[in-house]
Amino acid sequence: MRILLVGVGNMGRKYLTKITELGHTPILCDTDPAKRVNGFSFYCHVEEVKEQVDAAIVAIEPSQHVKVSKPLLEMGLPVLLEKPPALNYREFQEIEPYTHLYISEIETFSSCLKYFPEKVQSLSIERLGRSKGYVSPLWDLAWHDLYLLQLFFENIRITQVKTGEVWEINGEADRIPLSLKVAWEHPAPSRKWIINEGELILDLAKEEVWVKGELLHSEPRDKLKLMIQAFLKDELDQKSRERAKRNLSLLEEAESLLRT
Repeated sequence: MRILLVGVGNMGRKYLTKITELGHTPILCDTDPAKRVNGFSFYCHVEEVKEQVDAAIVAIEPSQHVKVSKPLLEMGLPVLLEKPPALNYREFQEIEPYTHLYISEIETFSSCLKYFPEKVQSLSIERLGRSKGYVSPLWDLAWHDLYLLQLFFENIRITQVKTGEVWEINGEADRIPLSLKVAWEHPAPSRKWIINEGELILDLAKEEVWVKGELLHSEPRDKLKLMIQAFLKDELDQKSRERAKRNLSLLEEAESLLRT
């Protein structure tokens, strides 16, 4: 397949590696000509691309997501769009109706998720990143976990947001106490779901499951590669747009708490 990759920055390079590993042909597009990669077709603007393409992956600055992906969707191309797909709910509505739009969420391919228990009394989440994102720790990091929570809970509510070196987001998931800590450029990166006061820990970074201090499961996997594979086979979750829409509403509500 011929895949149009829009954005050849940090995340775009990761996509490029996986596309080539899967044996597909990438066609690159980035407004910065210095990001040209030898051996691949390269364009500075989407409208300049005249080659036939089968699908598109958009991994650019979130403020440009809707503007760039909408023409591709109008052409009928399946589009995998990096998160957040827009910076507000209203903007996302311009592209949300397209059924061939999929929102990137590699963590849905975690082997740990099948160990999420039926009975939960408390849930504390850590997503402490090594690098800096585009918007804020709330939009760039909390996004992942709010999306995943929708796989298990009907009603998610944010009641408090505290900023600092580590942002603290508190709320409820189906009336279960929820705490989510996120940070950019943290000295001790971590991606863990700590359930029922630590009786169960899902380590999404190491792909490990711990029960009462003992390792129950370990299955490292290439989640990005699995997601791209599913996208190109038309096997991605059809509800990704719906969950993204809910995430945008939650994050806008969280930002309103910061202003009060």
